[in-house]
Amino acid sequence: RRPGTDDDTTLDGDPLPREGTPILLDGERVGRVAVSPGRPPVSRDVADSAALLADSVRSRWELALLVEELEHSRARLLSASDEERRRLERDLHDGAQQRLVALGMRLRLAQRQGGRGEPDHLDALLDGSVHELGEAVAELRRIAHGLRPSSLDDGLPAALQHLDRTSPVPLQIRCDVDRVPEQVALAAYYVAHEAVANAVKHARAEHIAVTVERREDEVVVAVRDEGAGGAVITPGSGLAGLRDRVAAVGGRLSLTSAAGSGTTVEAVLPCGS
Repeated sequence: RRPGTDDDTTLDGDPLPREGTPILLDGERVGRVAVSPGRPPVSRDVADSAALLADSVRSRWELALLVEELEHSRARLLSASDEERRRLERDLHDGAQQRLVALGMRLRLAQRQGGRGEPDHLDALLDGSVHELGEAVAELRRIAHGLRPSSLDDGLPAALQHLDRTSPVPLQIRCDVDRVPEQVALAAYYVAHEAVANAVKHARAEHIAVTVERREDEVVVAVRDEGAGGAVITPGSGLAGLRDRVAAVGGRLSLTSAAGSGTTVEAVLPCGS
């Protein structure tokens, strides 16, 4: 039985005919014994004797699929990291760096004007320099915010409350955790941020609930909305990137989104007690 499905296949991965004797292990079907057309089906004893073999093959297959998915996830993370680095380079070069260069030129010109005794021109240059400095600081803050939200400095609950204040849709937030490792807090925040953004933009949701709770050695983040539903995780989407981010810290992300029934995004993040 192919892991995660109800389909039976041969060891080569070809579809297996529906006819045949089910292989059961502890009451669960783990495979099927099929015979050539026209031959009688095998007995229950024969099928049961193959249960451990079939389950072993399934386990190895499932492990191989997991390794393959991890390799794909690692490649996507590396690609996303390279793209993010290039974006930061562009933002710094085209934004803050150019503003600081212009600021240096203004200050140098102000120095010359001051030496010539032209106070009116000097005041105008200094005013422009102060404005340019403020724009550069704002640009740097915007870039830094894309790396790590400064609101996390006060803990995950405070960061989520800040998310509520900046959301165009009121959020119902319940956060029962406080001190968690930095990578867990960062992943939890981005799960909430991305899921809320999707609910507002795509689901047109008017009610969004965000819950963060501790379950033994795991932190569970759930974002539920009553919007249009029908969301799927597609390659290159924000949810796909979010799934990779969660997987990078050893967690798992699930999506429940039936059409017309709202959407639930849930992330389970490992967190040592």
